[in-house]
Amino acid sequence: MLPIEFKPKHEYELIRLGQDNDGGYLVDKKSIEDSKSLITLGLGFDWSFEKNYYTLQNSPVYCYDHSVNYSTIKKRCRKFLSSYFFRILKPKYFLQKNFFKFMIKDVFLFNDYKKFFKNHDVQHKQEKIGNGKQCVKLQKILDERKTELPAFIKIDIEGSEYRIFDEILLNQDNFTGIGIELHDVDIHMEKIKKFIKELNMDLIHIHPQNPAHVAENDIPTQIELTFAKKPKIIGPEVKLPHVLDQPANPYLQDIDLFFEKE
Repeated sequence: MLPIEFKPKHEYELIRLGQDNDGGYLVDKKSIEDSKSLITLGLGFDWSFEKNYYTLQNSPVYCYDHSVNYSTIKKRCRKFLSSYFFRILKPKYFLQKNFFKFMIKDVFLFNDYKKFFKNHDVQHKQEKIGNGKQCVKLQKILDERKTELPAFIKIDIEGSEYRIFDEILLNQDNFTGIGIELHDVDIHMEKIKKFIKELNMDLIHIHPQNPAHVAENDIPTQIELTFAKKPKIIGPEVKLPHVLDQPANPYLQDIDLFFEKE
């Protein structure tokens, strides 16, 4: 059971950016329209959110991820190609919804990367985000992009998000909205509650990541939160899951959310 602070206070007008299942976020459209750029911390092997943003907004996109390069993308393509070869021999796989859609996307991942990041105002910097010696601080990124602020910021840095909470709060006036994936939620509960309380934005959406396990007391260990400034309210009570929500893993049942009472 999640603290009541994790529950959006109203039903908001939301749109979905990013691919089906894992990689998509529900966001406030105005927070996208009001942004001068998109800053992505943690790219992984999916830039569908960034592509949707670029199509919708036609504003600069800056991605930071030290673990992604041509070599790792090629390796992933080969891995998926062999994986799909064996799966296609089994009807239980290829008869599932979107099987071939995901297969085509994964196999041609390398070409898609080259095509998207060749745009002059779309950049991928192979830099690690954090506060360590070999890391780039969020503050430095923002200082380099002063003319392209405020920005919408999307964060998925595999547990290091807690290390930059203070920097996010310090610079929150530079953001129109935030989409963030939180890891090990059960052991960082108090940090998250403090962050939500001190952030001068509305929590507009929450969605659990079903590949991750559920801890004691029905606490999902991995969740996505979206924040916005002055989002449009369309109903007095939030309805979860949202009609635009999709399970991160389409082959697993989505996780039900339970909140403490006020």
